[in-house]
Amino acid sequence: MEEEGYFAYRYKRKYYRRSLEYDASPYDSGCGRRLANMVPRDPSALKDWVANRITMLENAKICETKGFFDDVVHPNDGLGADDFGFNIFYEPDLWWRRSSERSISWTYTIDLDNLVFTINGIVHLRLDNMPPDLEDYTYQVDGDAPVPQEYLRPKVDLWPSPGFDIEERQQKYKALQPMIVPATEWGAPTWDELTVSQRFSIEITHHLLRETSPIFAYAYVPFIRGGIGRFCWNVLCASVPALPMSRVIARKGEAQFRTLSCGSTNSPWSLGAYLKMHSLEFANPFKVSGGDYCWIRGCLIAFCTHLDDPIYVAHEVEQMVHKMRSDGHSEAVGIILSSQQELVVVAVDGATVRHSPVLDIRTTPCGERPGRATEGRLLLTYLLSPPVTVPPLPWRTRPRQPLTVSRTLPPEILRTIIGYLDIRTYLTMCQVSRSIRSVCVANPRIGDYTVLRRVQGFMSMFAVRSRNGELKNIKLQWDDGQWKQWRAQEVSPEEFDKLKQEENTEKVFDVIIYSFHCTW
Repeated sequence: MEEEGYFAYRYKRKYYRRSLEYDASPYDSGCGRRLANMVPRDPSALKDWVANRITMLENAKICETKGFFDDVVHPNDGLGADDFGFNIFYEPDLWWRRSSERSISWTYTIDLDNLVFTINGIVHLRLDNMPPDLEDYTYQVDGDAPVPQEYLRPKVDLWPSPGFDIEERQQKYKALQPMIVPATEWGAPTWDELTVSQRFSIEITHHLLRETSPIFAYAYVPFIRGGIGRFCWNVLCASVPALPMSRVIARKGEAQFRTLSCGSTNSPWSLGAYLKMHSLEFANPFKVSGGDYCWIRGCLIAFCTHLDDPIYVAHEVEQMVHKMRSDGHSEAVGIILSSQQELVVVAVDGATVRHSPVLDIRTTPCGERPGRATEGRLLLTYLLSPPVTVPPLPWRTRPRQPLTVSRTLPPEILRTIIGYLDIRTYLTMCQVSRSIRSVCVANPRIGDYTVLRRVQGFMSMFAVRSRNGELKNIKLQWDDGQWKQWRAQEVSPEEFDKLKQEENTEKVFDVIIYSFHCTW
């Protein structure tokens, strides 16, 4: 059976595509192998070849059609332009196999923007260091003969063109005269200064990102872009310190749309804690004031696709400041969270606008930073903490009402009483007074369990105290299946000993492998 495919040039974010109707594979006499061999391996010849391809595409005549794309006719420019016809597409090549009515096995793109030869939308071979032959490797995820890293370009920009006037948006941003404030000057605590609730929120977000973030490396593709809103919402909820995890607050009749929920968010009895943000769902670059923002713990929240280009930062910051001011806020803080695990914090104080640089919230490698938490993650945790537990931003000097602790019940007694409460009563107690709430949120709750700390050596196992005072271990995991929810499971002493033994065995094996590599 012949394998069909597509071949395209990419230039200025447009794809000039044609069909490969016969053997499109990169093996034997397939078209893919021949296409790769078109790329000169000599550096000077490659430079001329790329220039010729660009000239060819710039001189192409576009003919209007009645279909979903434009026909492209290449003139005989004497520069070796291909003599077959192309069509213009704007959606990335990773989308073509899914959207085509034909059975497409292979796609190849000579990307003149990123200078790569892309196979199936995921393998990006460097034009300036192509492998001698495509036949030696596999091009699927987890293939048995992956392409060596020396031939790959690790980062490429495949985002579509901005859907707005760049110059106009830049002018509106500059009119704000914003001050860019480094992450260290927003007043966020260090890892050692965090409370149990704050550390817990960071630790479960590590787990959530590990389970759900990889697919969003391809968020420029339409069928993935549609999930950005819910992904960012789940990251936001996990990042909120002292947010109780309970299905009780997610059940019908007891929750509202846009209710923060670390429990089931997509179940039959849930109203749906996440309400779709239409600008993300429909790829609209401009946010609708009502539907695309929400207020969480005094912060205005917005989601977006990416922030790795300054014009997108300017675009999002200007929109957020406009929203704050149009809502009548002369003093406000906002968080812009992207699908690429980035954030920008915005603060308005009268006529003064401040914002952070783009900050990373990815989990850092072991040993690189305390708690594997970046500056961005620490700042996010600080801003989303219960207001009674954190100071205001450093440049805000308004007096804060001091907490008055009950004279009849010392805090340690109050903590003990709160630990015996069921989750419904606990939620009610959080609303009684500021002093009682400050005690309630000191330790996070998972249903009727009070979280004490993470179990050392395990990423998602926590020491807890039950309502009757028993000390237990629970394993907390994100279920990314149909219901999209956190699942907590008690770990028996026997199971814990077994897991600990397996963990120790794995560590010993890692040490042996490391020693072998060092010796080798």
